[in-house]
Amino acid sequence: MVICFIGDSLTQGIGDEYAMGWVGRLARLSFAQDVQRSRTLTVCNLGLRSDSSLRIAARWREESDRRRRPNEDMAFVFSFGAADGLHKIPHEETLRASREILTTAAGLGRTLYIAPPPAHDPDWSAHIENVGQHLRGICDEIAVPTFDFHAPLAANASYMASLVADGIHPNAAGYEQMAELLRRWSPLVELMGL
Repeated sequence: MVICFIGDSLTQGIGDEYAMGWVGRLARLSFAQDVQRSRTLTVCNLGLRSDSSLRIAARWREESDRRRRPNEDMAFVFSFGAADGLHKIPHEETLRASREILTTAAGLGRTLYIAPPPAHDPDWSAHIENVGQHLRGICDEIAVPTFDFHAPLAANASYMASLVADGIHPNAAGYEQMAELLRRWSPLVELMGL
């Protein structure tokens, strides 16, 4: 099985002094539970700093196709939306690109969507929450399981304190909290053997 984690800098793990992000932490946990899985499960972190939905739409298919292996299942875990507000992308364009990404991916393999976490700035955080809600609505229409980082992390004082460096990227402790939330989400548990 090849799992491509596709998204922006929060998927990439920017700000984590241990260079793992939440994706690396989940892979480590999966492999620790079954050492053989470290030889059979390929985890590809395709997060890219500052990527909006439009940039992800332009690159995700080629990048994931390059990681496809003959006779092996492929799955996709998307997490994006925070950078769309930063780049002032019109809401309709975000939704159009996101629907195209998620619909196409769902036709190619198991697909999950994780709505982005909050920012320290209240206005940016509200925009992120709104984008996440709309993208989760699209996922409901096309039967893609979703997880919302925004609500639990916005209510978590220690997570919000982990954003002190630049207001959006957590430190290692914040990424650990993200991974802890996801390790209990049944679609990802099933996909990665957590």
